[in-house]
Amino acid sequence: METKIVLNELQKDALQELANIGASHAATALSQMVNKNITIGIPKVEVVPLDQSINFINDKKEVAGVLLQISNEVPMYILLIVSKESSLYLTSLLMGMEPDSSKESLDEMDQEALKEVGNIMMTSFFNGVTELIGISMIPGPPQIAYDIPKVILETVITQLTDITSDVVLFDSDVGDTENKGFKIDMILLPEPKSIDIILNKLGTLSNNDEIG
Repeated sequence: METKIVLNELQKDALQELANIGASHAATALSQMVNKNITIGIPKVEVVPLDQSINFINDKKEVAGVLLQISNEVPMYILLIVSKESSLYLTSLLMGMEPDSSKESLDEMDQEALKEVGNIMMTSFFNGVTELIGISMIPGPPQIAYDIPKVILETVITQLTDITSDVVLFDSDVGDTENKGFKIDMILLPEPKSIDIILNKLGTLSNNDEIG
């Protein structure tokens, strides 16, 4: 039996507002972390089939994928996709260094720094969500992979096909006071019951149906 995530426009708007509150908390935490004013635009919410999510990631070059898991009342995975350039920029801010554009890939120090960025951002994001809906959502330790988006997503899809057939994409722009823009794609891979719980807490009834 396959369970799909079905949202109407009201429910998408509710999730978008929830994501906006979470993004505001994440931006504040990241700003404090790198000592720069970081802004995160209002996320756009889309529900897409898990096996088609690769089509929504524009970057075809190697990227960093940071995967975190929430396993309490609202089980889900969160995958952050960050381009090499954005990853190096973020990690250089964190370490107080100038970005090294000559780097071919992320070294071990970069990867550890990026895991910390992902952990802080997502913990702050879900702290904001927790304040609104009253359910504790604490991400576990991050895992990181460095490859083309297709390979990263296919690895995640292999692990999660028995859990969900759909994902929730949050597409938003990230930037700092020097107008340096960088891109972080955030993909929620929730169990459908997790979306039901969140929508019910927001006072928006769920449309999710089981498809035989």
